Amino acid sequence: MQATTSSDAVEVPGVHSGAAMVPGVAEVSGAAEVSGVASATSEALGAQLVTLVKLLVAMRQHAPVPHPAVDHTHYPVLFALAAGPQRISDLAGCAHADISTVSRQVTHLVHHGLLVKVADPDDGRAHRVSLTDDGRTAIDRTITARGEWLAAIMSDWSDADARAFLDQLNRFADSLETAKARAERTAR
Repeated sequence: MQATTSSDAVEVPGVHSGAAMVPGVAEVSGAAEVSGVASATSEALGAQLVTLVKLLVAMRQHAPVPHPAVDHTHYPVLFALAAGPQRISDLAGCAHADISTVSRQVTHLVHHGLLVKVADPDDGRAHRVSLTDDGRTAIDRTITARGEWLAAIMSDWSDADARAFLDQLNRFADSLETAKARAERTAR
C-alpha cells in the first residue's frame, strides 16, 4: 500500500472535498490510517464513541446532583476554578466554551453563592471569578458522588481494569487536546 502524507493535514476519504482536513491522517488505498492505528480499529472506535456519548447523555438524568443549582453544564467552569481564580475569557478556554456561555454560567453560579467575582489585581477594569466555600463544597460533593456512581456502574470491574481504563482515557483526552490545538492552528 502506498501512503501519501504531508506535514500538514490531508483530506479524509469519504468526506465532502474540502470539508474535513485532519492533521496526521494519511490516505491508504482509500481508507484513513492514523499513526499505526488500522482503519478498521479507528472506525470501530468511532462507532463505539458515538454509542458511549449517547449512553452518557441518557445516563445524565440518573447521575447524582450534589447541589440543586449545579447541573452538568456547570462542571467545566467549577472544576477549572478549583485551580484558582480566573478571568472569564481564560475560563472559557479551559471549559472549551464560548465567553458568552461561560459568562451566563458564572452569573448563575454567582447568584447561587457558589462563585464570586473579584477585582483582577493585574487589570482594574477586569474581574476574576473564584469559588466560594459553598462552591468548593459543591465540587467536593460532586467528586465524591460521581466517584460512588461510577464505582457502582463499574462494580464488576477490578480496580486494575478501572485504572487501565483511566490511563487509556487520559491518553485519549491528551490526544484530543493535541488534535484540537493542531486544528485551531491550522484554521488560523
